[in-house]
Amino acid sequence: MRTLDDDEYARVWNNFDKKFSFCPSVEGPFPAITEPTDSITFLLAHDYDDTLIDELGNVLFQAFIECGYESKEVYYLDWQHQCYAITMNKNNGSRISGFPDGDYAILLSEDMQVGTFGHPWEYSICIFGKSFVQAIIKRKPAIFQKVIRNAGGYNVE
Repeated sequence: MRTLDDDEYARVWNNFDKKFSFCPSVEGPFPAITEPTDSITFLLAHDYDDTLIDELGNVLFQAFIECGYESKEVYYLDWQHQCYAITMNKNNGSRISGFPDGDYAILLSEDMQVGTFGHPWEYSICIFGKSFVQAIIKRKPAIFQKVIRNAGGYNVE
């Protein structure tokens, strides 16, 4: 894991803002981004513990690996906090959760085609990128309560 320096931090956030029309707000409108057409958004459990957050992190990590991101960097953006680039490596295991614990939590491939957007006030997580969504649905973490938006029309059974 490496910390984004000031220039990279600004570049990544600017690109994210442009691509997703990020509009942070405690009161709405939700979901605070323009969700991609190949996305699904789950309501997160309000009652959770570290076990559920760890499971979410493991599912996201495995989905990145399955989708070809092993040995590639994925951005972890924590709104108004330090941000990182994490190399997806099977030997390192999961160091990501994507859980919006008080602030927006965002995981993104470098090209921003695949990732997650965790919303702390809606208690939701949007997952996008067709193969990534499918890899996560297949493993559906217990912290996912129900689908609240399904722009990609994914079958979740």
